[in-house]
Amino acid sequence: MNCPRCNSSTHKKNGIVCGRQRYKCHDCGYNYTAEVKSTASSPSVKRQALQLYLEGLGFRSIGRFLGVSHVSVQKWIKKFGQELEDLKSENEISIVEMDEMNTYIGNKKNIAGSELLLIEFGKKFINCSFGSRGTETGQLIWEKLKQKEIGEVMTDHWRAYAEFLPENIHTQSKAETYTVEGYNGILKHFLARLRRKTKCYTKSIEMLKYSVLLLMKHRNKEIAIIS
Repeated sequence: MNCPRCNSSTHKKNGIVCGRQRYKCHDCGYNYTAEVKSTASSPSVKRQALQLYLEGLGFRSIGRFLGVSHVSVQKWIKKFGQELEDLKSENEISIVEMDEMNTYIGNKKNIAGSELLLIEFGKKFINCSFGSRGTETGQLIWEKLKQKEIGEVMTDHWRAYAEFLPENIHTQSKAETYTVEGYNGILKHFLARLRRKTKCYTKSIEMLKYSVLLLMKHRNKEIAIIS
């Protein structure tokens, strides 16, 4: 946009004010901010898009419901994800349950694209890591947790667990992982991209991370959808 004082079109960026780009005119030195487009969506619409997303709708469905572009919805969700802080958890954890989940990356034909490892304790998500279905992914999450005081770790019989978890606190039994398996079901139910029988799928590992962490923090009551 041109300078509102001298109408010059030569300017440079000069910081952010109230979330809007500020410019400085080269000719007269006047500082001004970019005008908000009349078609710009309000913060409440963006929060509503996030609410619908975490209730299981895909970007295109949300776009049709709100009357906006599905590309805009994708950008809003991505921005919400980029602004997330780490999941909160206690320094002392008596029991941890671990489980893994397969999903698609890139297209619906390649099921081996990514592996999602989830942790649950006391009906609360603690952390997660993303990668191939192997020991490396498990080691990533254990690095995040081993600084805490952990009493017991319960897993199923996926062989990689025994390669990175301390034997003295590790128990392998399907009977001890029913809670976290139920929480995995919550993720599959409330994120369209994690369902098998859907046209929605993850095209980048980045959006998978943002989506999972947003839902985890929402279910942990660490973020409010409607402010």
